[in-house]
Amino acid sequence: MTAIVKITCDGKGCTCSISNEANGSTDDVSQLMEWHKWRNDPTTDEYQYCPRCWPDVQAEYAEMHMNGELS
Repeated sequence: MTAIVKITCDGKGCTCSISNEANGSTDDVSQLMEWHKWRNDPTTDEYQYCPRCWPDVQAEYAEMHMNGELS
């Protein structure tokens, strides 16, 4: 049995996605994300971001942290 994994970026308005379907690579989500240089949300594993959206997300979280909104 083969598991198909598709991850879609949670960046606002982004439609990027990655999948193991094309080459039958790993069904391990963290490994698939690592191969494609995607990042998990720093506060939860529920959201994932593509390399194009990650810098904006990272900057937003850094600002929230500096403002004391995140610990």
